Amino acid sequence: MEKEYVDDVTEVESLTDEEHAALEDAGLDPDGVVEKRFSYRTLLDEGVDESVAAALRRQFSLPWSYESDGDLDRRSNEVRGLADSERKWIAVSGDDDWQSFDYETEDIDVVPRKKPDERPYPKPTPVTAVTGVGPDDAEKLAEAGIVSADRLATINAFEVADALELDVIHVRTWRHNARELLS
Repeated sequence: MEKEYVDDVTEVESLTDEEHAALEDAGLDPDGVVEKRFSYRTLLDEGVDESVAAALRRQFSLPWSYESDGDLDRRSNEVRGLADSERKWIAVSGDDDWQSFDYETEDIDVVPRKKPDERPYPKPTPVTAVTGVGPDDAEKLAEAGIVSADRLATINAFEVADALELDVIHVRTWRHNARELLS
């Protein structure tokens, strides 16, 4: 991408030769893109290649379209990975009263989510399980964000001792004991 620099601190992005030619072929003023007079949908409707239009949309933060009637419904059908209920919700949210919750919800399928019986991973071993680390020491370590034996086992003893104003020998001993506990 070519950039054009101005004397003041403002940096102006310019179009590549390919983008410039694609816009002129479609009969569009290239300055209109830089000034955001065109939307992504306008570029496509005028015959600009989809990949060029998408690149211009991202580069110049162009709006998807200047239409509001039916635009959300159309875009919800174009977005991949949405469930039917999500598409319906997006379509419903297209009017000005979408936050009022006064719309019909009977058409929207709510899929209940089952909460797992157990955590998918084990709870971390508390730092107080490490030999030599008492409740007061645990509070001090928590100031540095060290609340589990796993975290204590991977710390840099010198940095933690310096940050918490502790004896480095104590911190190294705790780190060693945490490693022993976890192995």
